[in-house]
Amino acid sequence: MTVERLLNSIGKATFIKYYYSFRDKSRDYCISNFDEDYTDKAKSSKTGHAQKIFHDGFEKEALIIIAKSNRVDSQTASIANEILLKEFAYKL
Repeated sequence: MTVERLLNSIGKATFIKYYYSFRDKSRDYCISNFDEDYTDKAKSSKTGHAQKIFHDGFEKEALIIIAKSNRVDSQTASIANEILLKEFAYKL
């Protein structure tokens, strides 16, 4: 599955909102700490796809895709850029 496809399964804004939880916390923690009213199956799916991005080492690519996307709000793109700069010393 491509990074773009994984992001579409998660939701780009959701990936950014929960970036550090997906990266640093357990699957169970992530599933139980969504603010949104997703089904348990959706929470599990989003978490699994997000953690696959980290497991496979594609978080930088995911952040670049989000930062360049015309389909996310400016705040989400801005946060993606901030994380890129902070975590990877990479600026678009």
